[in-house]
Amino acid sequence: MTEPEEASDLASRPFDELVAELQRIVQSLEAGNLPLEESIARYREALRLHAAAELRLRQAELTISELGRGMGAEPAASPSDDGDEATPTAGEG
Repeated sequence: MTEPEEASDLASRPFDELVAELQRIVQSLEAGNLPLEESIARYREALRLHAAAELRLRQAELTISELGRGMGAEPAASPSDDGDEATPTAGEG
């Protein structure tokens, strides 16, 4: 598989799947039972997974930020904002 194909493959995978695979790789590297060449190959794969997951997080943060700005433009009425604030309570008046 070429690098652009690998990047598109990672882009199509769910975020949770990227993180789970990254965790599996970290555990296998921490176990220390792999040959050097295999460790290096898994480390490279972990770097790719990390970059894809980080990009996905940045995109999510941008989306949330944009949604927040959109919400700030037209504030919705809060559930407690029912206009009863001017009504005198018992004992007043």
